[in-house]
Formats: sequence, structure tokens, C-alpha cells
Amino acid sequence: MADHIDLLAVLGHPVGHSLSPAMHGAAITAFKLAAVYTAVDLPPEQLAQGLQAVRVLGYLGANLTIPHKERALQWLDDCSESAVRIGAVNTIIRSGDRLFGDNTDGRGWARSIREELGITLSGARACIVGAGGAARAIADALLASGAEQVVLCNRDVDRAERLALTLRRQYPKSDVRSCAPTGLRTDGIDLLVNSTPVGMYGHSEGALPIAAGLLHGSMVVSDLVYRPRRTALLSAAQCAGAVIHEGIGMLVWQGALAFEEWFGAPAPVAVMREAALRRLEPSGASAAHDPSNTTF
Repeated sequence: MADHIDLLAVLGHPVGHSLSPAMHGAAITAFKLAAVYTAVDLPPEQLAQGLQAVRVLGYLGANLTIPHKERALQWLDDCSESAVRIGAVNTIIRSGDRLFGDNTDGRGWARSIREELGITLSGARACIVGAGGAARAIADALLASGAEQVVLCNRDVDRAERLALTLRRQYPKSDVRSCAPTGLRTDGIDLLVNSTPVGMYGHSEGALPIAAGLLHGSMVVSDLVYRPRRTALLSAAQCAGAVIHEGIGMLVWQGALAFEEWFGAPAPVAVMREAALRRLEPSGASAAHDPSNTTF
């Protein structure tokens, strides 16, 4: 038996639906690591105490899911530049008695796009449907990768414009715009990302976040919803001749990047993906997921 066991956890409320224990548990087993990854249901009013426990009990690190990602920043000792820009943390690394926060959501999505489709985001003309936390992470990844233009399409146009204004301040040379769905034009768009819960099981399954007529064969369509894997949006995009990208990719890669930060070694991505898919099908398919909060 190992003399020391590294402790890891995902903190959320509720947290029973999280696929992180399955993914990281499989990765730990694959590498024969002396580590344990658990899910901890932590009510919002106990977040400060929970983070202090990560510190004083010597956890290697932790993941955060809803509703803790934004509120956690005030209790961390330091954060990555991306976490500060996005205003949310999903990964914590402990070093001594200090906690460092990072956000691997947007980078995980970008890595998935690159690894699965061989697509570079530099020069992309992208549209993100939604203006919540996931949209902010995706927009940051796009702009950090050199996207030419980002359009934020949201029913609440004021919310989209507030996010656009923030992004323009963070990336002064960027072309970031906002619009309502009724004003969206996609003839110049080569990448469309759905960051809303529209189309997920138990919420609006079968619905489309934008009109099907806006989809065309010269774009890549990425849906952050992963329950079901093939959403109505992805099916419609495929019928229109577009290249499609499933939400499971972001789910797996954001976890893989966290694993690499904790253990300093390449994550067994294929193993983590297989573990996540096993949990999703068939019994996990009915669980609710809201990608606007990027719940893992």
C-alpha cells in the first residue's frame, strides 16, 4: 500500500450527476496512481469552509462545478490570467498552503476542436449562441487563439452586449459583436457554437437554438450539450453539410487538462472519454445538463 494517497474532489451542489469522478477515476487506475477522486456535495454557504478543507487537509487539488465557479475566486490565493478574464474557476491546484485557481473550460474546448477535427481557431469567424459562463469561456479561447471575429447571439441582447464590451476591453484589437437571434446572419460565419441548454435531455430536446436555415456547409457546428450526444442542432447541421463537433469533447478535455496540471503528465484522454461515455449511456442519458454553466 502506498504511504501517501493524493486526494482530489469535485465540489458542487448538486454534484451527483458529475462525470468527473468516473473520468478521473479511470485515469488514476490507468496510471496506477496512489490517488482518490470523489464528489463532494457542498452547499454554497459552505464554499469557504470547503476550500479551506482542500487547503488544510492537503488535497492535491479539486474541480469546481455549479454553483461555485464564480464565487470561489475570492477565497483563492492566486489565479491564472484566463480564470481572471473569464471570472470563473473550475480547477484548483494546491501548493503548500496556497490554492491556485485555473479555468480549463475554454482551453479544453479549443483542444478538443484541434485534436478531433484538426481545426485551427486562428482567423476564425465565429458565432456563439448564448451569453452565459460557457459562452464567456469559449469566447476567451477563441480570442486568445487569434479568432478574426466573434459574434455573441442571445435572446437578451443587452446581456450579450455587456459580455461583448468586456471582451473588447480584454482584447482591444478584437472584433466582438452582439445580436439577437432574429438579426443573426451566418453567411460569413465558419464556426458556430451553441453554449445554451437548448436541445438537452429533459429541457428542450429536439429544439434548435437558431433557425435551421442559418446552417450551411461551409461551417463547423459545435454543441456543448452532450446529453444527447447527437443533438437536434448537430443533426440539422450535418444535413446542411456542416462539420459537427460533439459536446463530449469539451467535457473530456477540460478534465484532461486539469489532470495534467495536478500530476504533471499527459492525461490518458481515450480512457477518460470511454469512462464518460459509459456513464452517459444508457442510464446517464436522462440526467439534466446545463452547458450554460459548463457543469462537469
